[in-house]
Amino acid sequence: MKMRVVLGWIAGIVLLAASPSALPAETELDIVRPPSSSDAIDAYASQLQVGPPQRYANLTLFPIFADDVIVPDVELTLDEALARGLLEISELTPAEVNRVHLHNCAKEPVFIMGGEMLLGAKQDRIVGDDLVVPPGADLVIPVYCVEQGRWIAKTGAFSSAGALVGAEVRKARQRADQGAVWGRVAEEQSRLNAPSETGSVRSIRESGEVQDKIRPYTRSLMDFAIDHGKARGVVACVGRDIIAGDLFGSRALFRALWPKLLESYVIDALDRPARRRASDAVRIKMWLGGITRAEKTRKPTPGAGTLWELRGGGIIGSALVHHEGVVHMELFRGRVVRPLRFDRLEFRRDRLRQWREPEPTGEFQEESAPPRGSRPDD
Repeated sequence: MKMRVVLGWIAGIVLLAASPSALPAETELDIVRPPSSSDAIDAYASQLQVGPPQRYANLTLFPIFADDVIVPDVELTLDEALARGLLEISELTPAEVNRVHLHNCAKEPVFIMGGEMLLGAKQDRIVGDDLVVPPGADLVIPVYCVEQGRWIAKTGAFSSAGALVGAEVRKARQRADQGAVWGRVAEEQSRLNAPSETGSVRSIRESGEVQDKIRPYTRSLMDFAIDHGKARGVVACVGRDIIAGDLFGSRALFRALWPKLLESYVIDALDRPARRRASDAVRIKMWLGGITRAEKTRKPTPGAGTLWELRGGGIIGSALVHHEGVVHMELFRGRVVRPLRFDRLEFRRDRLRQWREPEPTGEFQEESAPPRGSRPDD
């Protein structure tokens, strides 16, 4: 009798566990997670196609296409907003080196790209990270100093230089280190022979000698974004060395920012010989494949959307996602770490050791050299 009762209890427990209706309603909901905005980055990356390159001297540009992507409704740029009196950028009170105040008077969002140059106030700065400024927003935004030797107000507010810093200085921002930015600015000024009393990066753009070198590049490549009207971005190379990649959701935004992007690439190409043959589309496609392999870490942003840091897969960079679409992704060449095959090395050492030191058999064994020309197995 007792055995029947026990067996009945066991059968009841098994049936209860197997019945879907026995599970609480919340259990099914707990395993359903909303998609992360980092999924938008991978979805965008899966659409990327590389077009035929356009070259001038040592600089090669690859147009990047993506057909089926979500396009965020953000097309007003820093320069346009400032020109129309819709944006105000000024020092904080008291002023800080790495933060400034921004007010958007417009009735639409403004996109500001990391690395855009702000002139005036107490010292020249560059914008720290990509930023979508909501309509009517008052923000405190991160910046980096690019004029180490001045802390005296020239103007009450900042103006735009109408330019980006060179790609190497833009890449230095990814380290979130003011010293690294200053170091890259100094290296760039030295390489291009464009010194400045206050260490301002604007000395490069104000140098007549540098501008004479830039002009042939811009004349040849300025129509790149128009010639490739369906492109959403570009990867720039000197020889096989990748300078940078800039990808946008909006084709119109890419075209609007193209003059700044081009000059940024040219600055890095100047006086640098292409020591190796030029990159090809296959290699660029493989590099862009690193976007999906990169580790994505959320970064704080004072503006709208979600900012992601990308590390790994041969890539260092960031991506700004707004309304489930990529606004801008900036990519630089990172180190590719290939793990050593220790298992294979140990296997080879073991085989070599076995050949050199035969296992004892319990009997006297005279060692003899292997036949001439033979070698241990690999």
